[in-house]
Amino acid sequence: MRKLITIDLNRVEGDVEFRLDVEDHIVRDSWCVGTMYRGYEQILVGRAPSDVLVIVPRICGICSTAQLYAGVRALEDAWGIQPAPNGVRVRNLCLMAEAVMNDARQTFVMFCPDFCHPAYRSHPLYEKMVTAFEPPLKGCLARQAVLRSKPMLGVITAFAGQWPHATYMAPGGVTCEISAEKLANCEAAIDEYQSWYETAVLGCSIDQWRGLQTTEQFLGWLEQHPDSGAGLYAGFGRSIGLHRVDS
Repeated sequence: MRKLITIDLNRVEGDVEFRLDVEDHIVRDSWCVGTMYRGYEQILVGRAPSDVLVIVPRICGICSTAQLYAGVRALEDAWGIQPAPNGVRVRNLCLMAEAVMNDARQTFVMFCPDFCHPAYRSHPLYEKMVTAFEPPLKGCLARQAVLRSKPMLGVITAFAGQWPHATYMAPGGVTCEISAEKLANCEAAIDEYQSWYETAVLGCSIDQWRGLQTTEQFLGWLEQHPDSGAGLYAGFGRSIGLHRVDS
């Protein structure tokens, strides 16, 4: 029996669709379809280069820092500009803060809810997965991922003044000053996030996590921390064979 399965990924914005050609439970072909045309490349045609810094960050409300960074790097490459070292440091700090925030949300809000599908109802970890990740934002860890990752925005707003759609990066560096107060605010935001991450996501210190060098060490950690966010994710994923799926 052959059939076409269409999967609309609309958990966030609904702009990606997958189509699977399945025959006798085997995927024969697949397509990834972008269903939302934005046209930012066309919007920028004929505009002043400086307009990039205003328009590009509005491509996305989730990763606007990454979009701004890409835009300002494109201008620097075009004009042969070498950014100031401290400007690069501020950009990288803000980019990493946005990535850290989005990593927790992508994992626990957008991916793990799939583990709550009724198809897994008979799985021994199913009730734990529902408690932690039930959509939409009913799971305790999913809610925490949104609320407790938000302070990382303090790193960005310390320099940008707002998030998303900030325009504090410019060819040559950044348009904001670097002060001891701003750096202290960044450190406080990172410390707050780390405290939650070690407690809820890892169940151990980051140093202990970074010390895991082998599969055996990781499996030992998993046995000790099965109910942490990462433990639930890894334990359930391994139980359904995700670790054997080629990337």
